[in-house]
Amino acid sequence: MRTCGRFALMFGFVLGLNAPAAAQLPDGAGKDALLKVCGSCHQAERSASVRLTREGWEEVIADMIKRGAKGTDEEFGAVLEYLAANFLGEAPRPLNINRATNIELESVAGLTRKEAAAVLAYLDKVGVCKSLDELKKVPGLDYKKIDARKDFIVCFEAPPMPKDPKKRP
Repeated sequence: MRTCGRFALMFGFVLGLNAPAAAQLPDGAGKDALLKVCGSCHQAERSASVRLTREGWEEVIADMIKRGAKGTDEEFGAVLEYLAANFLGEAPRPLNINRATNIELESVAGLTRKEAAAVLAYLDKVGVCKSLDELKKVPGLDYKKIDARKDFIVCFEAPPMPKDPKKRP
């Protein structure tokens, strides 16, 4: 269920087109491009809850292009500028709990070895976590650790990479 390495990114790029979600995004240059390019697959709350470095956002965009995001270079540039202006932080990229390894749960999420094992066992039992709040149900997990790092942790199932290498950019 989980994979090692560069967890496939990650929080399933950012957006949705429904009115309540779009209302949570700050107005500004690039918002329309973000909704157009990313909005057909993702919920707006995801970007509003994550803070990344500019390089982190560049990685997110590059990964989403590999996964099939459609847009012009200008639109992707506008999306990057919007995200970097409105959702800038210190993290290079978020940790996706659904794809995390024991080591990532310990080092990024600050969990003990036992807590990390409990999270992985829970995910093996229930499948995909869609909200960090679901982790409150994990026996033996001090949820305060997750809550304290919520700016750097996400919980979603990212769309899979295309299996056909010819379809990857």
